[in-house]
Amino acid sequence: MTQKTIWLTIAAAFLLSFLLGGVFGCADDDDDNDNDDDDNDDQSPADDDNADDDNDTTIDDDDDTSPPAFSCEELGLPVREFVDAENSSALYATAADLTLPTTAGDWNFKENFTGCETYLFIQDLPRQCQGWPIDLWARDVAPFLMALPANVQVFYLSYEPDAPERQAELDALKAQVDEYVNSLPAEEAATWARRIHYVTEYAKDLPGWVGELMYSPKWGVGVDRFQRIRYIGSYADYNRFDSGMGWFAPNMKMAANEPVYYNFEAEREDRLAAENATVVHVFDTEDWASGTGYADVTLPDATTMATFDTLELDLYLGCVGDGEYGDCPAWDYIVNLYLCDEVDPDTCDVELGRWITTYHREGRWVHDISGILPLLAGGGQRRLAFFTSQPYEVKLDLRFSTQGKGVRPVSSTYLFSGGAFNPDYNTNYAPIEVAIPADAVQVQLATVITGHGGVEPGNCAEFCNTEHHFVVNDTDNLREFPEAGNSNGCMELVDEGTVPNQYGTWWYGRDGWCPGKEVQMVMIDVTSQVTTGADNTFEYYAFYQGEPYPSEGANIVLTSWVVVYK
Repeated sequence: MTQKTIWLTIAAAFLLSFLLGGVFGCADDDDDNDNDDDDNDDQSPADDDNADDDNDTTIDDDDDTSPPAFSCEELGLPVREFVDAENSSALYATAADLTLPTTAGDWNFKENFTGCETYLFIQDLPRQCQGWPIDLWARDVAPFLMALPANVQVFYLSYEPDAPERQAELDALKAQVDEYVNSLPAEEAATWARRIHYVTEYAKDLPGWVGELMYSPKWGVGVDRFQRIRYIGSYADYNRFDSGMGWFAPNMKMAANEPVYYNFEAEREDRLAAENATVVHVFDTEDWASGTGYADVTLPDATTMATFDTLELDLYLGCVGDGEYGDCPAWDYIVNLYLCDEVDPDTCDVELGRWITTYHREGRWVHDISGILPLLAGGGQRRLAFFTSQPYEVKLDLRFSTQGKGVRPVSSTYLFSGGAFNPDYNTNYAPIEVAIPADAVQVQLATVITGHGGVEPGNCAEFCNTEHHFVVNDTDNLREFPEAGNSNGCMELVDEGTVPNQYGTWWYGRDGWCPGKEVQMVMIDVTSQVTTGADNTFEYYAFYQGEPYPSEGANIVLTSWVVVYK
């Protein structure tokens, strides 16, 4: 087996052992810090900070000099008003006002709320660090700070019950922060004074939702740009596999993925709010044990449907319970949305959407499938089928909109499906002739491709680059996935919607997909390759390293269409 296959197997055993109650003790954990904590978390390599003694911009808590004013406008970020709310520590609850004691004095949430920032609350011994010999605060401070977006404030909190020892921990942490800050230009360094906070009281004794969450579930906390309480996920670092522990050691830097994702969510919500979409509800936060469920929906009439140029799917998969790890399903499985036949609604075999679930976290995804909008052109009553093999709370909407594209899709003709990726794979595909009308103004290929399986050579097709050739009248159009097998290929897509810090090997690049992300419908413009008013030839074949795949056990899931626009 390849190293990644071995790690995936180890990860499965490790996570299962936790769910069955196996636990380890945290380094230097005191008796008051309950032994109910998880194993998979993280830390990362400490970078050199290169402090310059002649450029001492150490953050001085006793300095009365005001830090530079923070401006949402300068960052190009919209401002949201503070929402007054009753105290609640529930996931996604509105974070209520509170005051925290810090080394720089009391910090009040509402008074310091800017309307565009996010907040991270990072403990010395979060639940995820359990079992690791090096405490989370002992390293990785500089890489963490460097990875943070500019609109984040960080609060460090300690589970050390003894006040002098707690202060010593905070002092040691602050020394690392100051070393990094001293390496920065003076103007940039000054901005950190308002962004880093050292909370002086014992974490479990803090007021309101912060103290409650430090008591349980102790994951660490974020507050997003909608002022909602979130959990920090796994800190596990893909570069730190520990064979003795059977998992990946923690890295504080991983927490920086959370506010990157918060910014993505806020930008997405602003975009959706501006769309003036017609929203058709398919499922509304329904508990789903597993299997296939059906929904009969009423679409706008055909005349209204003809005004739309865009169709998006909006899917939320929540977890049945109050948390994420331990409540959310464990595995990165495919879920699908199908369109049922208009004449025989019990036949549901046309895939509209495909997603890959997370490891132990919730997620929401909005993606464009306008290439198959013509399948719904008739409007009216239609049946949809949704499949998942794991239990979720499912919320799913269809979003129809007009975005001024100048053209709209009027027909979608099915081309090729996938199958077993083996030496005979390409023998399954004969050329297909498609008539392109004379008045077509644009023609595109719509493709959705994912590779699965873990066989040699290449650990295919999950972690190998498969090469897909769509030939239009002898012109080749290639889709390939060079990020497959890359150690952090999916982590690099957090700012595009990959759910961060999942409790599994979520970082690795895959063959056309990522855990905790939609599978995009990729459009290829072939207008110049077709002849309008005539039949056109479409062909397909796929290779691994330029040749047919030589083994059995790999699989390609493919849908493909030729889309005509007018």
